[in-house]
Amino acid sequence: MLNQWFYAHPTWEVATAVCLVLMVLPLLGLSLLQRWKPSHHREHDTAMVGLSYALCGSLYAVMLAFVAVGTYETMDKSTLIASEEANSLGGIAFDTAGLPADLAFRIRQDVDQYINTVVKKEWPSQRAYRMEPANYEEGWAQLRKLSLDLAGFEPTTPGQATVKAEVEHVINDLFASRRTRLLAANQHLPNAVWQMLVFGLGLVALYVWLFGSLSHAIHMACTAMTMLSIGLVFTLVIALDYPFRGDVSVDSDSYTGVQELTHELYHFHPEGAPAGEHSDAPPKER
Repeated sequence: MLNQWFYAHPTWEVATAVCLVLMVLPLLGLSLLQRWKPSHHREHDTAMVGLSYALCGSLYAVMLAFVAVGTYETMDKSTLIASEEANSLGGIAFDTAGLPADLAFRIRQDVDQYINTVVKKEWPSQRAYRMEPANYEEGWAQLRKLSLDLAGFEPTTPGQATVKAEVEHVINDLFASRRTRLLAANQHLPNAVWQMLVFGLGLVALYVWLFGSLSHAIHMACTAMTMLSIGLVFTLVIALDYPFRGDVSVDSDSYTGVQELTHELYHFHPEGAPAGEHSDAPPKER
């Protein structure tokens, strides 16, 4: 339930909630500790606490930085995966220039319909983390139709044979890119990593409590700022954990860019109807 809440709200709301929780709970704990054992009783042990805290805090900072960088790299790779799939679609549409007009038109129409399915149906499902196979069966069916349309074509010239072989190769790459995208949409940090992060956060808060400060207000302020800093990094990790999910996720601009370019170059309507005298739609029989 908490996981669903994180990705159903804007990032600023998640950041506010995470930082408030990570600040309020340690401050309450520090207040209770202050009543049980005031700061002046802990002041003599501050040097020892500081030495141990330096080691513990450094290890936790390295672990937190490692996780944050890892999630950012995963997001970057996921963007590249989506771009590769979109580029394959563009390559198929452009390579059809060497095929007969009627076949070229059908293939471009297949590409256009596939992009519509990815952008209008699959992307919202990914952002909502509805990864059931049934939500993506239509896209697979359209790719199979694209492959069958080309497979049924018998080249009559060496040039057409070369173009067909190249388009078949790009279609194979498209199948692979699609599988990779769907796998990447399911990726996220293992529960064990989150458990270590939360446990380490508890240790950091405990060490901050053990310091004996001459001013309780300063001690409270330092505790709040420490937890706030960690809360901001936690928010970043949460936002980037699922690369295709939530407010901060990979967008579908690369697909719409390919679609718009195809429409512009070939005067192709989204519905598949020819537009203007320069359309490459198959001629009507007289």
